[in-house]
Amino acid sequence: MTTPPRHPALPDSATVITGCLLFTLVLFLTPVLNDGDTLWQIRTGQWILAHRAIPATDPFSFTAGDRPWFAHEWLAETLMALAYACGEIRGIMVLSAASVGLTGAVIIATARRHLPGLYAVVALVLALANAAGSMLARPHLLAWPCLALWCAGLARARARGTAPSFWLLPVMLLWVNLHGSFMAGLLLPGALMIEALLAPDANPRRVFFTWSRFILAAWAVALCNPEFLAGTLFPFRMIRMHSLTWIGEWEPTDFSHGQPLELIILAAILLGALGRLKLPPIRLLLFLGLIHAALTHARNAQLLGLVGALILVEPMGRLLGRGKAEPLGRPWPQAAAGAVIVALLALGARAATPLEPPGLASFASVLEQVPPDLRAKPVFNEYGVGGTLIFLGVRPFIDSRADLYGDAFLSRYRLASWPDRAALDQLLSDWHIVWTLFPRGHPILSTMDTEPGWRRLPGTGGYVVHVREGG
Repeated sequence: MTTPPRHPALPDSATVITGCLLFTLVLFLTPVLNDGDTLWQIRTGQWILAHRAIPATDPFSFTAGDRPWFAHEWLAETLMALAYACGEIRGIMVLSAASVGLTGAVIIATARRHLPGLYAVVALVLALANAAGSMLARPHLLAWPCLALWCAGLARARARGTAPSFWLLPVMLLWVNLHGSFMAGLLLPGALMIEALLAPDANPRRVFFTWSRFILAAWAVALCNPEFLAGTLFPFRMIRMHSLTWIGEWEPTDFSHGQPLELIILAAILLGALGRLKLPPIRLLLFLGLIHAALTHARNAQLLGLVGALILVEPMGRLLGRGKAEPLGRPWPQAAAGAVIVALLALGARAATPLEPPGLASFASVLEQVPPDLRAKPVFNEYGVGGTLIFLGVRPFIDSRADLYGDAFLSRYRLASWPDRAALDQLLSDWHIVWTLFPRGHPILSTMDTEPGWRRLPGTGGYVVHVREGG
């Protein structure tokens, strides 16, 4: 009697069910749209499609129009524009849901190779719980499948004692043009090569040759972007910016309310104290590095969740000594077929249900109260609403493209808007600002209420508009 294979086939029923259920869930998870960046990225994609080129200078703001701009997420923005052309904001939801579904499918397939079924599900839940804060319809979400496929491929190579397959390189080609997180993918093979060299049965010469060949090929592929070497090194340019510290997603993780990261840290401490968590040295260093990154910048919690799950399931499986997930029995293929049908029905329901970005209608109504001739004049706006202004055809003072504006400009904006009256007066004068737009409760409003020559427009909803007298 032959023993059935213990490695589940790819894609097996669990993979299909996971991908379809996550796709169905995210289709109706409207908080995915709670980010104004989505809107300017759609407009960027539309610009790329209309001009059949990638912008070399900023086409949207009135303050940075003559500055060079590297649209490093051009491929993701083009995909977003195509999705919007197919189904408007519902198309964006479908694209986001597909990305999350594919990512979850890769994670569960990888986890089941090394963990029992329930443990694999726990690994998936922890991964997505840590990444949930970044589950927004933006380029990094479209890069999740690349991250998952890349890390899963590297982890599988280490588990087999081989170098990564060159079939992974097309993943890097897509990733480098989708989002700057590709740099994590370029750095990870170096750490795993060191681990392979330190393995007791390693052939150092063969390991170094095969892994270094893959690493060099990956870096060569990463040069295939519109800016060549500058594009590949772009993530280093971003993390060197000093002004990112006051931007929400770049701030340290806030533990004043419950965070999945807190659970991960406490569980790791407990298991370590009990002697149950004994990771190999390189994996332990990678795990600690991911925790450090997540503590330093809240946006990196997604890397801890996704990358951590994919590179730790194999050593955790050996540590637990429970074996791989068993192949699913006869009823499961029918369940997988049912999940596919549910996903298709959900797709039809999503296509038939009207949808618009949360708050866009109320924001548009605020702008309608601003005279058209005034909307065409220089505005001083809050950082977070710049993307929405771009989407609605208004040229903002600033938006979330921090790399475009640079440290000096961001520092001046920060000083004027929080506010330093002298800095504010100078900014309003230098840029010939005629109106301002900030959300209710912003510190600048009390200063603008007492600013000579300015008045507040009545009835502007959740935002406050001030206009210069005679502007």
